[in-house]
Amino acid sequence: MARFYTKTKIALIITAVSLILIGGICDLWLFPLPHEKIQKPSSNFVYSRDSQLMGCFLSSDQFWRKPVKLDDISPLLVESVLSCEDRWFYYHPGFNPLSLVMAAIDNMKAGRVVRGGSTITMQIARMMEPKPRTVKSKLIEIFRALQLETHYSKVELLEMYFNIAPYGGNIEGVGAASYFYFDKPMHELTAAQAALLTVLPNSPTALRPDRNQAVCRQARDKVLGVMLRRGIISELGYNDALSEKINSIRTIPPDLAPHLCRDLALKYPMHSELISTIDLKFQNTCDGIVNQYQYSLKAKNISNAAVVVIDNATSEVIALVGSLDFDNDKNHGQINGATALRSPGSALKPFVYAMALDQGIITPKAYLEDLPVYYSGYSPQNYDDSYRGVVSAADALRWSLNVPAVNVCAETGMKKYFDMLKKGGISTLRGKYHDYGLPLVLGSCEVKLIELTALYSSLAKGGVYRPYKLIEDDNIDAGEKLFSEETSYIIAEILSELARPEFPSSWEFSVNIPKIAWKTGTSYGRKDAWSVGFNPDYTVGVWVGNFSAEPSPELVGAEAAAPILFDIFNTISSKNEAGWFARPADVGVREVCGVSGKPPRPHCPATVEELHIYGVTSGSRCDIHKEIMVDTSTGFKVCRYCSPGKKSEPKIYEIWPPEITTWLLKTGSLAMLPPQHNPDCQGIYYGDRPIINSPREDVEYYIRSHLPLDEQGILLDASVSSDSRHVYWFVDGSLYAEVNPGEKLFFIPEPGRHDILCSDDEGRSSSIAIKISN
Repeated sequence: MARFYTKTKIALIITAVSLILIGGICDLWLFPLPHEKIQKPSSNFVYSRDSQLMGCFLSSDQFWRKPVKLDDISPLLVESVLSCEDRWFYYHPGFNPLSLVMAAIDNMKAGRVVRGGSTITMQIARMMEPKPRTVKSKLIEIFRALQLETHYSKVELLEMYFNIAPYGGNIEGVGAASYFYFDKPMHELTAAQAALLTVLPNSPTALRPDRNQAVCRQARDKVLGVMLRRGIISELGYNDALSEKINSIRTIPPDLAPHLCRDLALKYPMHSELISTIDLKFQNTCDGIVNQYQYSLKAKNISNAAVVVIDNATSEVIALVGSLDFDNDKNHGQINGATALRSPGSALKPFVYAMALDQGIITPKAYLEDLPVYYSGYSPQNYDDSYRGVVSAADALRWSLNVPAVNVCAETGMKKYFDMLKKGGISTLRGKYHDYGLPLVLGSCEVKLIELTALYSSLAKGGVYRPYKLIEDDNIDAGEKLFSEETSYIIAEILSELARPEFPSSWEFSVNIPKIAWKTGTSYGRKDAWSVGFNPDYTVGVWVGNFSAEPSPELVGAEAAAPILFDIFNTISSKNEAGWFARPADVGVREVCGVSGKPPRPHCPATVEELHIYGVTSGSRCDIHKEIMVDTSTGFKVCRYCSPGKKSEPKIYEIWPPEITTWLLKTGSLAMLPPQHNPDCQGIYYGDRPIINSPREDVEYYIRSHLPLDEQGILLDASVSSDSRHVYWFVDGSLYAEVNPGEKLFFIPEPGRHDILCSDDEGRSSSIAIKISN
């Protein structure tokens, strides 16, 4: 008998070697192994940063597959499968002749198929190329098994089996089966669960535990008996396993951060497991807060909102809400509001002020002009259609004024501003800078909430922009320096001021207001409301609107988006109390004139404090408050030519540039006019000459034949110094009219070239030439 078995083994080895050689030749030239049929597409399982499943998605061929490594599979399952399916797996060349012969004898005795005799390798071949169970198919399986053995190691083949075996319905592989039937990872399987997964591939439809409990239990218990006899489990373990219940309901996957999970699955289709950066504590907090606003927003004809939270230390997105209700098809809930293209309104303004601070163009208290202005056909207007004349840079930013922002952008450089936004991750700026022009600073573009939030996060990181991160494996670059640390600190201080018009009315009387730097935005036509804020720990972006682009009068950043922002910060700050930014060493505090915002002169009546940057901020002193010598008897201003012999005294007046003076005079805002110069003075007086605002030399004027000439008058308008009392207009060398400063005057056009001169009562003048055509 021993000799018989020895000869049999030798025969097996010789046969195997021969078949392997034949298989290899056929493999190379005639019947190559279809490797692509083994590498099946996997499903996508998306996890939070602490490895909690958030969502999963079918493979491209609509199967649930979750590839696993052999080392991650419970040893109980591995030993059970080898004991029941292929005891000689590590010894045969891909098929087992004795097993095939014994199976044939048993099938003949039973009169039906009761054993297959297939090895694990042959089963892989059958799953790779399913065929009817015939003798021919069996021979093909043997051939393919030999090919598989020549291409893969035993460990690789066993791992392959566990990953492509059918487990009922559209579940393939033990990774997916372990989750959907038991809701647990592979290494945590009990003996009973290992037994069930051992037998299920033999008849995946008939033995499905969620459909055929009795048959499934019977097959499982039979495998448990094999495991007991082979010493895989103990008697006690066997009895415990027999009493273990079989779950009759498949696990229902969670549906957390559905927009992010879906987008990650689409972006990384070849990744079966994706570990995201989402922190479920923050995600659930944001979901809950947004849900609380759902009904109040709907009452205002607003159907959606989106939220992004970024951890400033890591640039990781730790929470993302894409819409109010992912499953609401009517309101397009499956659109991801965090990545949708929307108009940002005023939300881009802080960054132009940051550039101007870095260039030393402005300081927080320095005044900016808020007057009607004209840029080659473009004339910006404020949100409330009014002007304030002069306003500090800090207030212009806090009050979100359009005209000062456009002026600052023009002075810092439109191209520089455009390039900075692109460096800061705004990927939606696909044209050239001149395609957008100065309106860009007011939101004449489209942005993504997630990119805008990341840009604001750069202010919390000392001016360094780093791309946001969505999965743990993302390798992001070291960052791009957009602003200095000093400028970032000053902008944060400006934006943390609560006393401003855009403060949400719903928070006016709250005592738990978190300290954050924040800004709102409202798009043209009230289609989008924004609010973005940051503290040292987190940056939060909120968008509110309708994906249909339907406007609503309630879509204002301060009232629709800012309350959500404050609620989120109030909640997350209570969990992790944030301090505030440390003041950089190169940021100091200085006294400046309360009117001009510049270092004061002795005659400036009041001063205020402002933050400034050493070595960057200009040290030029106040040029608004000026000392004028006034004749005590006549009240006229006197100079060195006419003051001798007169009793005079010094008085302090505000002397503004002509444009501002004209506006102050028109609005009655000039507190006290400087006195008129002594009319008897024979000296020469110097000062600011008039600035002609209209007509413009760079515009060609046309007479329209279908309108009367008196309806086509060209406005004559000029800005004059505060000491000017009269304005004189000359056309082609002749006096056309005398008017008061700010008084409107129209010139009836005549074809041809005309010289226009404007003079004041001090003899100061400016001139231009215009062309009028028929």
